[in-house]
Parts: sequence; structure tokens; C-alpha cells
Amino acid sequence: MKHVFTKIPKSTIYKEAEEEAMQKWQNAWTTPKAAATRQYFPKVQDRLRSKIKLTPKMTAVLTGHGMTKVYLHRFHPREEATCSCGEENQSMNHILFHCSNTSGQRETLIKRIGTWPASKQDLVNKYHKEFSAFVESIDFETLQRSDY
Repeated sequence: MKHVFTKIPKSTIYKEAEEEAMQKWQNAWTTPKAAATRQYFPKVQDRLRSKIKLTPKMTAVLTGHGMTKVYLHRFHPREEATCSCGEENQSMNHILFHCSNTSGQRETLIKRIGTWPASKQDLVNKYHKEFSAFVESIDFETLQRSDY
């Protein structure tokens, strides 16, 4: 009985297709539009391996889209981008790392992880449970009000 080995196994085709798709995704990941997310996940594989639970708040934090005055001002629903704390414009970085309005939640996070400042990569990888609790504790709607 003659064996024919000219066929490519399905597993090889799947693996090559997955690698090609990953490379295309990684190329798209390096565009300026993905800059905020790339600070947390420099490589697509980092995001795929992440155990972080995605909620609307966490998605806004990781993408930098929505829930800040800077973002809303960019599309004109807000006349100003200044944070109600008066320190600087209300960007996601400001809310997470500097804003006096979120200092209580940030102090709780610092106590739980024991180091500050932590890199964004560490926050989503090493401290994902603590970081998720921190993000979920922030009242973004209240922060967007000017009279806070």
C-alpha cells in the first residue's frame, strides 16, 4: 500500500492562518488610533492573554474613548475640558493617576498593590483585580459634571 504525504494537515493551515491574522492585527494595533490601548497592551498577544474583565468603564479606560471631559470636548458636547478639580484637563491619565477627585480610590489601590506609580502594563497584568476594582469605583458621570 502506497502512502501519499502531499496533503497539508488542517492543523498546519489553521496555525499559519492564525499567525497571518495576528500579524495583520498587530500591524493595525500600531496605528495612532490604538495608542491608548497600546500603553496597556503593547502587543495583541498581551491583550489576548489578559485576564482583565471588560466592562464599559474598563473599556473606556483602556481605549481612552469616552467618560472624560477631554474626550467629550473633542466632539463638542462639552465646552471645556478642564477637570472639576481645577488641576488640569480631565484626561483618562489625569483621572487615574493625578486627580484629587479620585485620590481616595487611588489610595485604596496603592494600599492593595503596594507600589506606585505602577505601569499601565502592570496594572492590567499583575494587578488586574485591584485595578478593575479601582476603575469600577470611579463615578465618571459625576466627574463629568462641572459643579462637582
